[in-house]
Amino acid sequence: MKKVFIMSLLCVCFTAVLAFAQAELVSAIDAPDDDLEINVIEGNSKRNLGVTFNHSSHEDIDCFTCHHKNEVADEPESCANCHTDVAPDAQGHKSYFRAMHVKGTEQASCLSCHQEEFAGDKDLTGCANSSCHPNGLY
Repeated sequence: MKKVFIMSLLCVCFTAVLAFAQAELVSAIDAPDDDLEINVIEGNSKRNLGVTFNHSSHEDIDCFTCHHKNEVADEPESCANCHTDVAPDAQGHKSYFRAMHVKGTEQASCLSCHQEEFAGDKDLTGCANSSCHPNGLY
């Protein structure tokens, strides 16, 4: 009985060490500076759909809430690595536009999170002339 207890205790301690190491790794990731322009669609459309993103205003959110994990480097992936179809009217999981605006899925999107957090605030949930697209969409 004593051996089972000690083995169980060791497993719990080992799991805690691994979880702590993962948390330290995530907190050690250097996010890009504020005023990051996200405009993958630029040059692929007549419409300017870019947004200015500030990581500092999202620092309380785990990186992997929004980003998929790069399994090799154990770091957040750029959305554009997988969502490679940059046509503004693209459909399906490869659509960059839909990745930012999809509603009601397990993976968070910019729009779904903003609608949940800021419901009714057109400045943070609207399209044209919002905080996301202050210069409109065209």
